[in-house]
Amino acid sequence: MCLGVETLAIVTAIGSFASGAIGSIASYQQQQQQANYANAVAQQQYQAQLTAYNQSERSYEAQMRLNAEAANRAYTSEQSKLQAEYAQAAQKAQERTIQSLQQQGLVMATGRSGQSIGLLLADAERTADRDMAVLGQNLAYANQDYWIGAESIYNQQESANNMAASQRTIKPSSPIAMPGPSGIGLVAGLGSSAIGGLSTYNELKPPKA
Repeated sequence: MCLGVETLAIVTAIGSFASGAIGSIASYQQQQQQANYANAVAQQQYQAQLTAYNQSERSYEAQMRLNAEAANRAYTSEQSKLQAEYAQAAQKAQERTIQSLQQQGLVMATGRSGQSIGLLLADAERTADRDMAVLGQNLAYANQDYWIGAESIYNQQESANNMAASQRTIKPSSPIAMPGPSGIGLVAGLGSSAIGGLSTYNELKPPKA
Protein backbone atom coordinates (compact mmCIF):
# COMPACT_ATOMS: atom_id res chain seq x y z
CA MET A 1 0.00 0.00 0.00
CA CYS A 2 2.82 2.36 0.87
CA LEU A 3 4.52 1.65 -2.48
CA GLY A 4 1.36 2.55 -4.35
CA VAL A 5 1.00 5.82 -2.45
CA GLU A 6 4.63 6.78 -3.10
CA THR A 7 4.28 5.95 -6.76
CA LEU A 8 1.17 8.11 -6.90
CA ALA A 9 3.11 10.94 -5.23
CA ILE A 10 5.90 10.65 -7.79
CA VAL A 11 3.49 10.59 -10.71
CA THR A 12 1.56 13.55 -9.33
CA ALA A 13 4.80 15.48 -8.72
CA ILE A 14 5.98 14.76 -12.27
CA GLY A 15 2.61 15.89 -13.61
CA SER A 16 2.80 19.10 -11.60
CA PHE A 17 6.31 19.80 -12.93
CA ALA A 18 5.31 18.98 -16.51
CA SER A 19 2.23 21.18 -16.32
CA GLY A 20 4.22 24.12 -14.99
CA ALA A 21 7.05 23.55 -17.44
CA ILE A 22 4.69 23.40 -20.41
CA GLY A 23 3.04 26.63 -19.26
CA SER A 24 6.41 28.36 -18.92
CA ILE A 25 7.56 27.19 -22.35
CA ALA A 26 4.25 28.17 -23.96
CA SER A 27 4.41 31.64 -22.36
CA TYR A 28 8.02 32.04 -23.53
CA GLN A 29 7.15 31.06 -27.08
CA GLN A 30 4.11 33.36 -27.14
CA GLN A 31 6.18 36.32 -25.98
CA GLN A 32 8.84 35.51 -28.57
CA GLN A 33 6.22 35.37 -31.34
CA GLN A 34 4.75 38.69 -30.21
CA ALA A 35 8.20 40.29 -30.26
CA ASN A 36 8.94 38.85 -33.71
CA TYR A 37 5.62 40.11 -35.06
CA ALA A 38 6.08 43.57 -33.57
CA ASN A 39 9.59 43.79 -35.02
CA ALA A 40 8.37 42.65 -38.44
CA VAL A 41 5.60 45.27 -38.45
CA ALA A 42 8.03 47.99 -37.32
CA GLN A 43 10.51 47.02 -40.05
CA GLN A 44 7.77 47.05 -42.69
CA GLN A 45 6.61 50.50 -41.58
CA TYR A 46 10.20 51.75 -41.60
CA GLN A 47 10.75 50.51 -45.15
CA ALA A 48 7.55 52.23 -46.29
CA GLN A 49 8.61 55.48 -44.59
CA LEU A 50 12.11 55.19 -46.07
CA THR A 51 10.67 54.71 -49.55
CA ALA A 52 8.49 57.80 -49.10
CA TYR A 53 11.48 59.76 -47.80
CA ASN A 54 13.68 58.80 -50.76
CA GLN A 55 10.92 59.77 -53.18
CA SER A 56 10.50 63.06 -51.34
CA GLU A 57 14.23 63.79 -51.61
CA ARG A 58 14.22 63.07 -55.35
CA SER A 59 11.25 65.39 -55.83
CA TYR A 60 12.91 68.07 -53.72
CA GLU A 61 16.17 67.91 -55.66
CA ALA A 62 14.30 67.99 -58.98
CA GLN A 63 12.28 71.02 -57.88
CA MET A 64 15.42 72.81 -56.72
CA ARG A 65 16.98 72.26 -60.15
CA LEU A 66 13.85 73.60 -61.86
CA ASN A 67 13.89 76.65 -59.59
CA ALA A 68 17.55 77.32 -60.39
CA GLU A 69 16.97 76.91 -64.13
CA ALA A 70 14.00 79.28 -64.04
CA ALA A 71 16.03 81.85 -62.10
CA ASN A 72 18.94 81.57 -64.54
CA ARG A 73 16.62 82.14 -67.49
CA ALA A 74 15.17 85.20 -65.78
CA TYR A 75 18.64 86.55 -64.94
CA THR A 76 19.73 86.03 -68.55
CA SER A 77 16.68 87.91 -69.78
CA GLU A 78 17.38 90.86 -67.46
CA GLN A 79 21.04 90.92 -68.52
CA SER A 80 20.03 90.90 -72.18
CA LYS A 81 17.77 93.90 -71.58
CA LEU A 82 20.58 95.79 -69.87
CA GLN A 83 23.06 94.94 -72.62
CA ALA A 84 20.56 96.17 -75.20
CA GLU A 85 20.23 99.47 -73.30
CA TYR A 86 24.02 99.90 -73.28
CA ALA A 87 24.30 99.05 -76.97
CA GLN A 88 21.55 101.51 -77.84
CA ALA A 89 23.13 104.21 -75.66
CA ALA A 90 26.54 103.65 -77.31
CA GLN A 91 24.99 103.98 -80.75
CA LYS A 92 23.14 107.15 -79.81
CA ALA A 93 26.28 108.60 -78.23
CA GLN A 94 28.23 107.93 -81.43
CA GLU A 95 25.48 109.48 -83.54
CA ARG A 96 25.30 112.50 -81.26
CA THR A 97 29.09 112.96 -81.45
CA ILE A 98 28.95 112.93 -85.24
CA GLN A 99 26.04 115.36 -85.19
CA SER A 100 27.96 117.67 -82.86
CA LEU A 101 31.00 117.66 -85.15
CA GLN A 102 28.76 118.37 -88.13
CA GLN A 103 27.16 121.30 -86.32
CA GLN A 104 30.57 122.68 -85.42
CA GLY A 105 31.61 122.34 -89.06
CA LEU A 106 28.51 124.19 -90.21
CA VAL A 107 29.21 126.99 -87.74
CA MET A 108 32.78 127.28 -88.93
CA ALA A 109 31.61 127.23 -92.55
CA THR A 110 29.56 130.37 -92.03
CA GLY A 111 32.76 132.34 -91.98
CA ARG A 112 31.88 134.20 -88.85
CA SER A 113 34.52 135.18 -86.39
CA GLY A 114 34.92 136.70 -83.00
CA GLN A 115 32.36 136.50 -80.23
CA SER A 116 29.43 135.46 -82.39
CA ILE A 117 31.07 132.26 -83.61
CA GLY A 118 32.17 131.47 -80.05
CA LEU A 119 28.58 131.73 -78.84
CA LEU A 120 27.35 129.47 -81.61
CA LEU A 121 29.99 126.85 -80.85
CA ALA A 122 29.28 127.03 -77.10
CA ASP A 123 25.55 126.61 -77.74
CA ALA A 124 26.17 123.54 -79.90
CA GLU A 125 28.43 122.09 -77.21
CA ARG A 126 25.83 122.67 -74.48
CA THR A 127 23.22 120.91 -76.58
CA ALA A 128 25.55 117.94 -77.09
CA ASP A 129 26.39 117.79 -73.37
CA ARG A 130 22.71 117.85 -72.49
CA ASP A 131 21.95 114.98 -74.86
CA MET A 132 24.86 112.96 -73.44
CA ALA A 133 23.60 113.60 -69.92
CA VAL A 134 20.19 112.27 -70.90
CA LEU A 135 21.81 109.12 -72.26
CA GLY A 136 23.74 108.67 -69.01
CA GLN A 137 20.59 109.16 -66.95
CA ASN A 138 18.75 106.58 -69.03
CA LEU A 139 21.56 104.10 -68.43
CA ALA A 140 21.37 104.78 -64.69
CA TYR A 141 17.64 104.00 -64.78
CA ALA A 142 18.33 100.85 -66.79
CA ASN A 143 20.88 99.70 -64.19
CA GLN A 144 18.43 100.41 -61.41
CA ASP A 145 15.72 98.40 -63.17
CA TYR A 146 18.18 95.54 -63.65
CA TRP A 147 19.03 95.28 -59.95
CA ILE A 148 15.39 95.55 -58.94
CA GLY A 149 14.56 92.75 -61.37
CA ALA A 150 17.49 90.64 -60.14
CA GLU A 151 16.38 91.05 -56.53
CA SER A 152 12.84 90.06 -57.45
CA ILE A 153 14.12 86.94 -59.23
CA TYR A 154 16.21 86.03 -56.20
CA ASN A 155 13.25 86.46 -53.85
CA GLN A 156 11.03 84.34 -56.08
CA GLN A 157 13.65 81.59 -56.20
CA GLU A 158 14.06 81.65 -52.42
CA SER A 159 10.30 81.46 -51.96
CA ALA A 160 10.06 78.51 -54.35
CA ASN A 161 12.98 76.79 -52.61
CA ASN A 162 11.36 77.28 -49.20
CA MET A 163 8.10 75.85 -50.53
CA ALA A 164 9.94 72.80 -51.86
CA ALA A 165 11.76 72.36 -48.53
CA SER A 166 8.49 72.52 -46.58
CA GLN A 167 7.20 69.52 -48.55
CA ARG A 168 10.18 67.31 -47.75
CA THR A 169 9.55 64.20 -45.68
CA ILE A 170 11.52 63.78 -42.47
CA LYS A 171 14.03 60.96 -42.68
CA PRO A 172 12.74 58.03 -40.58
CA SER A 173 14.82 56.54 -37.81
CA SER A 174 15.70 52.87 -37.88
CA PRO A 175 13.30 50.90 -35.67
CA ILE A 176 14.56 49.69 -32.32
CA ALA A 177 14.00 45.95 -32.15
CA MET A 178 11.69 44.84 -29.38
CA PRO A 179 13.60 42.34 -27.26
CA GLY A 180 12.21 38.85 -26.93
CA PRO A 181 11.55 37.18 -23.60
CA SER A 182 14.55 36.60 -21.37
CA GLY A 183 15.97 33.08 -21.26
CA ILE A 184 16.53 33.66 -17.56
CA GLY A 185 12.79 33.97 -17.15
CA LEU A 186 12.25 30.64 -18.85
CA VAL A 187 14.85 29.00 -16.62
CA ALA A 188 13.24 30.59 -13.59
CA GLY A 189 9.84 29.30 -14.69
CA LEU A 190 11.15 25.79 -15.16
CA GLY A 191 12.88 25.98 -11.81
CA SER A 192 9.68 27.12 -10.17
CA SER A 193 7.84 24.20 -11.79
CA ALA A 194 10.48 21.81 -10.48
CA ILE A 195 10.14 23.21 -6.98
CA GLY A 196 6.38 22.93 -7.27
CA GLY A 197 6.68 19.29 -8.35
CA LEU A 198 9.02 18.54 -5.44
CA SER A 199 6.65 20.26 -3.05
CA THR A 200 3.75 18.17 -4.37
CA TYR A 201 5.79 15.01 -3.95
CA ASN A 202 6.69 15.93 -0.38
CA GLU A 203 3.08 16.61 0.43
CA LEU A 204 1.82 13.30 -1.02
CA LYS A 205 4.59 10.88 -0.16
CA PRO A 206 3.71 8.46 2.65
CA PRO A 207 5.36 9.03 6.02
CA LYS A 208 8.19 6.76 6.98
CA ALA A 209 7.17 3.77 9.15
